[in-house]
This record gives sequence, C-alpha cells and structure tokens, in this order.
Amino acid sequence: MFGPGIIIAGGSIIAVALLDKVAEDTGIIWLSVALKLLVPIAALAVSVYFLQSDAILRFLR
Repeated sequence: MFGPGIIIAGGSIIAVALLDKVAEDTGIIWLSVALKLLVPIAALAVSVYFLQSDAILRFLR
C-alpha cells in the first residue's frame, strides 16, 4: 500500500506546499504565484502522459 512512489509523491506535495507557504510569508510573491501556476500545468502534463502510456488502456482499445 505504501510503496516508494507513494511516499515520494506525498513528500513532494508536502514540500511544494511548505515552499509556497514560506514564499507567501516571507514576501516572495513571484515564487508563490509561479508555484500556483506551474504545479497544476505539470500535473496536467503528467496525467496526459500517463493516459497515453498506460498498458491497461492499450489493452482496452
């Protein structure tokens, strides 16, 4: 259930959220805005890649 991929993904989400909070608190607004824009775009790109390369979806087609 808790494989290495899940632990890394959870840790990276916590790290990005912490970095965003610290950037807002210290006044580095550009970093906070960049994180809020780039993280969803990166997630969308990774999800499209996953849907295109998933073996189960190839089997269902």
